[in-house]
Amino acid sequence: MDDMQLILYNARLRGLDGLLPETAMAILDGKIYALGDDEAILMLRGEETECVDLHGATVYPGFGDSHMHLLHFGVTLREVELKDANSIEEVQALCRRFIEQNHIPAGEAVYAHGWNQDRFPDRRMPTRQDLDAVSTEHPIVAPRICGHIAVGNTRALERFGITEATRVPGGEIYLDEAGRLTGIVSENAVSLLYKTEREVSVDEAAEILRRAAEYAASRGITCVHSDDLHAMAGCSPETVIAAYRKLAREDALAVRVLEQCQLLGEEEIERFFADGHFSGEAEGAFSLYSLKIISDGSLGARTAYLRAPYADAPETRGLLCYAPEEIEAMVRAAHAHGMPVAIHAIGDAAMDVCLTAIERAQKDDPDHKPRHGIVHCQITDEALLDRFAALGVQAYVQPVFLEYDAHIVEDRVGQARAAHSYSWKGLLRRGVNVSGGSDCPVEGMDSCKNLYCAMTRADFAGEPAGGWRPEEDLTAQEALRVFTRNVAAASGDEKRRGDLVPGFDADLTVLPEDFFEVAPERVKDLTPCLTVMGGKIRFRA
Repeated sequence: MDDMQLILYNARLRGLDGLLPETAMAILDGKIYALGDDEAILMLRGEETECVDLHGATVYPGFGDSHMHLLHFGVTLREVELKDANSIEEVQALCRRFIEQNHIPAGEAVYAHGWNQDRFPDRRMPTRQDLDAVSTEHPIVAPRICGHIAVGNTRALERFGITEATRVPGGEIYLDEAGRLTGIVSENAVSLLYKTEREVSVDEAAEILRRAAEYAASRGITCVHSDDLHAMAGCSPETVIAAYRKLAREDALAVRVLEQCQLLGEEEIERFFADGHFSGEAEGAFSLYSLKIISDGSLGARTAYLRAPYADAPETRGLLCYAPEEIEAMVRAAHAHGMPVAIHAIGDAAMDVCLTAIERAQKDDPDHKPRHGIVHCQITDEALLDRFAALGVQAYVQPVFLEYDAHIVEDRVGQARAAHSYSWKGLLRRGVNVSGGSDCPVEGMDSCKNLYCAMTRADFAGEPAGGWRPEEDLTAQEALRVFTRNVAAASGDEKRRGDLVPGFDADLTVLPEDFFEVAPERVKDLTPCLTVMGGKIRFRA
């Protein structure tokens, strides 16, 4: 027998059925080979075996993130970070400092991200005039934290050819009362601010992805479902796929990546299949897994598509990014090829449209049974939750959203609709596969903060006291399952990863303390000390 690849000992092992009696694990060929006591497992070591004394730290199945944007996150590392801005004045100051510190030459575009008007005293969105006060020589583009709305300064609007007459299906160009550009655009119109003639190379994209994946591993993540194909200006879907395949061949991906392929319309979908991209098979740590469709916007931007008007903006119900028949055509195209869909839907009306499209595809083509899912699933009622269960549709949810959303949801949709929303426990009770994610860079990809929000439904200051809708709190065991086995099940891999079982992939997350046994308010502050993917240490504190 070959030498063991890796041995972890003097550890606590916590699987899906609870704390295991064993204290050590042997890993061979990327898989868990054996569990046992320290003495027995250390007897298996060979000359080439790396043995790691964990000093009582807790080993879990590898934490997953079932929806994020890895390439976009990598790109944001090169942009102005605005998440901590508490006013438009602070937005301006951060942009000015970035331009000055980086010596950005006149004419070169400046990108910022992450502002949230709900943090500002006047709760208004920044406008082109606000960014003009930073610079009239640099095009400046700044999307909101959700990415569903953005603002550009006058120079940016001119650079990208946006005028009062510009129209975009499924998007909006905001005008003031005098009919002049405000600089604010939403949904499908946001892409207008990211046009570029520069083509990103495969090597450049690969380097951005490599660094982003290494960061994910440092947060205890071993597997992500990531939406990347249209995440970077000048970087084509073909380039993104080639970059991932290059990293996979070189074993240079620190996490497994299942691509949520955002393809823009039925024609692009059919071309994707005609080019032979989708096989359903993994290529090393990378696979093209599901079709990503964005059906509506975000709650914070009031672009999520609702059945009834917003409580705090009765003039709007939000926005459907595609006509219902277009969504149905895209779902049918994926379904016919056995490809699951992962549809962004936040509003109840958007979910109505998307579940109907899935239902019709299933009825008309019962031979194919891909694991279709809805991403976000925020504004729901009991009937919608029942539809998820009846159709076997999975839910990709982001507990960390409640850090912010718990403070706005009742204002946005009213108490009656809010009373049945963000119902992850309700979905679990119905047998729905609920998998956890971050939507990074909308939120950070910190696994322990996500676990904390799932278990407490409170913000990082512990508010509201007792949590928002505490009847939906997940137990520690449920939270662990949501971020491990259920992420594996989202891609049909629950029989090969997501638990501490001999024969399973050695994808592991190690915390210095067991989050089951610390005070709930401390869970968010835990940080991984070791991350293993495919039997190899990908991060060590």
